[in-house]
Amino acid sequence: MSGFKREELHRFVKMREKSPPPVFVGRKSILNSIFEIANTTGEEGIGIPGNTTVIQGAPGAGKSSVLHHLEAQNANDKAPKALYVSSVELEELFSDVLMAIATLGYTDRSKLKRLALQTTKSVGSLALLDVIGQISISLKELQGLFKTHDIQNVMSLHKAFPAEEWDTPVIVAIDEAQNFPKKKGTQQSGFLMALHEARTKLPLTLVVAGLGDTHSVIRSMGLTHGVKAHSLGCFNSVELTELTEKWCVHFGIEIGSCQEKMDLLMANTDGWPRHVHWAQRALAEAVLMDGVDGFADRIPNWNAIQSKADTLRRGYYDSQYSDVIDESSKLAGRVMLEIAKREQMGLFFKKDEIVGLVEKFSEENNEPGWRIPKTKDSVSYVTELIHCGALQSQSMDTYDRIVTCPIPSFQSYIIKQGGFDLPVDSDTPSPYSIEDPYRAPNF
Repeated sequence: MSGFKREELHRFVKMREKSPPPVFVGRKSILNSIFEIANTTGEEGIGIPGNTTVIQGAPGAGKSSVLHHLEAQNANDKAPKALYVSSVELEELFSDVLMAIATLGYTDRSKLKRLALQTTKSVGSLALLDVIGQISISLKELQGLFKTHDIQNVMSLHKAFPAEEWDTPVIVAIDEAQNFPKKKGTQQSGFLMALHEARTKLPLTLVVAGLGDTHSVIRSMGLTHGVKAHSLGCFNSVELTELTEKWCVHFGIEIGSCQEKMDLLMANTDGWPRHVHWAQRALAEAVLMDGVDGFADRIPNWNAIQSKADTLRRGYYDSQYSDVIDESSKLAGRVMLEIAKREQMGLFFKKDEIVGLVEKFSEENNEPGWRIPKTKDSVSYVTELIHCGALQSQSMDTYDRIVTCPIPSFQSYIIKQGGFDLPVDSDTPSPYSIEDPYRAPNF
């Protein structure tokens, strides 16, 4: 098959979990919101106060994929530029972050005058300076400019590179924001506040992504006004179909008569992005087999593909099932069971109510598996459930802030590990009678 991209598919199989996906679909409302505010800053030529977007979700929700997609738009001359940087880089490589922002946005040809690929010496995500060749200078030259102008923060950046001389707005997209210290007065909080409040009037837009409590983290750092939080969830059926089609086209895979089999494979992921990745990886290994060579009709055993996807998914559960939860498996399972029952009725708990559940069940059953681990209190225990992906904070249209279970199959897993039966409507067959008891039910 001349169009089959075997080597590229081999690389996909070896990809790590944080690697950008080869095909991106969905998340249109989030992207539209980000680009709308970024384009507005470009049209006005100044920053706009309250321009921060929060993207939060459980591990595997696709937060990093959204940021990678923002960065990928740098190749589009008409799109705002984006700097994808981690919270660690913002802390340890702050001067490099400032240089990268200037390099992306400021294109005065008297200073930024030639393509220079030697910026590969930069670290981590900041290697993107290589990619944006039309607005790059050498790293040594740029460092010289920063030293001459003594640029140490956003305010001094504006003095050296004033807003009226910027050629494009820049989106500063920060990943793993849940790791920021929950306090004001740090270098990170000062930087975020400067961007959020548009103190310098530079055409900068801030996007922060992190786990399910990221909104509360940045609020504790002082970003309280106008912050919009987007909680990532599962792909819907239309997005899954689109993703499967584009993924096969991307790698030159011939679907043939196997569309229904592929659709079933993807349906069993419940649309959770990380589970979708595992299913794609299992499928990729199958079409790479000798004799298959990219033709889905030649796959000898589709059950083996599903089995491999299930195995990879259970490995994901194990990695997210932290030591804290393992030490209190009955407590965690009981809490998740109560949440599942409430969700089954279309109702939800607030965070303080879940804290109350943790305290209630732990006090009523003072024995191993029920106690809150000594390293935690009831509040930090709920935060642990959020960070492992069992729970996620979410704002409702009614302005209520609720806590949901973003990954139904992981919810089921925790309940079963605690030794509890999963909730089932008395009038309907059990959704857990299928071969994989941890596959997500339809609560």
